Amino acid sequence: MLPGPARILECPFCGEKKKVLSLLSGNLYGVEYWSDNKRIAPMLPEVSLVQKCPNCGMYYVISRQNEEYDTENDYSFKTGYLSFPEMKEAFIQLSKEGFTDIREEFDIRLMLHHSYNDYFSRGEAKGVATENDKSLFQTNGMWLIENAISDDLLKAEYYREIGDFDNAINILNSITIEENEFRRNVASSVRERIEKKDTAVFKTY
Repeated sequence: MLPGPARILECPFCGEKKKVLSLLSGNLYGVEYWSDNKRIAPMLPEVSLVQKCPNCGMYYVISRQNEEYDTENDYSFKTGYLSFPEMKEAFIQLSKEGFTDIREEFDIRLMLHHSYNDYFSRGEAKGVATENDKSLFQTNGMWLIENAISDDLLKAEYYREIGDFDNAINILNSITIEENEFRRNVASSVRERIEKKDTAVFKTY
């Protein structure tokens, strides 16, 4: 992994600037792939699309900003990763402001889905999800299923994650898994977890 000059972000609410990671090169050494379609690559980290201002605490989307980089080649390894509690706040704020287009809404909703799984089943667990947390996760998951996911195997997995085991198994039973060992293994793992009424994500590679 080779860092580049830090990218400089500016809060659109208070003007506070902060520096985050930029990369000249990276690699997939040690990469993990998960059933909710999240990739974790230690040697190819990604800067969070949504950032929290360290000064005023508001959230903003970096793709709406012009790209500006440190002229003195100063580096930063900060990505601005948001925990699930922060991502909840960000989603509420950004939803009220309005998304620029459906692609941005999809990206932010996917962040919310992944952050929930990060927090409660991917190693950051801080306790049991509240009913409000579960409701938000389920509603958001349904939006992703209905508006963004075209792959039926992934749809079945997302239904499983939100606890809709009937729809998950119905979709799984309706699809033919092609001669692809990876997808066969994923489908088998999804089926096993449906039978156990297990909603936790799992590593696929």
